[in-house]
Amino acid sequence: MALALIKTALRKIMFKKSLLQVLLTCGAVAVAGCSSHQANVAEEMKNDRGLAQLALESGRPESAIGIYRKQLKLQPNDISLLLALGSAYNQVSEFDLALHHLNKAQSLLVTDAGKSDDMSESSEIRGQILREKGNAQQGLGQVKPALADLKQAVELLPDDAKALNSLGINYALFKDYHHARTAFIGALANEPENLEYRNNLALAWILDGQPQQGIDVLYSHYLRGSSTSKSRQNLALAFAMKGDVEAAKTIAKQDLTKAELENNIAYYQQLQQQLLQPLQQVKQ
Repeated sequence: MALALIKTALRKIMFKKSLLQVLLTCGAVAVAGCSSHQANVAEEMKNDRGLAQLALESGRPESAIGIYRKQLKLQPNDISLLLALGSAYNQVSEFDLALHHLNKAQSLLVTDAGKSDDMSESSEIRGQILREKGNAQQGLGQVKPALADLKQAVELLPDDAKALNSLGINYALFKDYHHARTAFIGALANEPENLEYRNNLALAWILDGQPQQGIDVLYSHYLRGSSTSKSRQNLALAFAMKGDVEAAKTIAKQDLTKAELENNIAYYQQLQQQLLQPLQQVKQ
């Protein structure tokens, strides 16, 4: 009888031990499964963000916004995500929404500044946020705060062509064409083949009453066939300002309807008359 009781007690002990082992094993599997799921989610989010970047670069910002908004629900305090979403909203001219997300990113960056060991990375992100904030404010007509933010952005990102170009545009809005040209020249130094920056530089000369300098910036690209519609119209305007209406007509007609061309020619002729008036007064 005693022997039977001992055997029963031993079986119970062995059962408890094996049960504990099973529970521990299951727990380890559950933890491993959870960790694997988290890794898969992280990888999926990384891939989706790459797709969003491709969408932005291919001119489909709406697709990028959809991806970013979905991710933001899972990571509402992700600074790089808020920056990317703000930048995408700028591209579709949703400047209020862009500014909302960029302000949040800036606030979070200030909070996290003391926690980060990589100050260079923090400065780069701060510069990018300020650049996009400046663009959003510019779009909303808030040119003074935009100028302040864009100046800071260029200080932090002196080789950022986008920031320099945006700063140049903002200076031009204040009719400060000298500083505008300096900024556009800086943008071109970093991206010499960018036709938008080149056109902006030429326009800063033309609007400053120096059409020949504008022609010098644009004409060689026009001859090579690498000009854009905007740059051709600015080139035509520069020739008209110099009094060469025929050259202006030849260039302008490539992109305009008959009615648009007639309106432009009338304007060019007005410019020509304005240029001739001082000469006629001198002759008299």
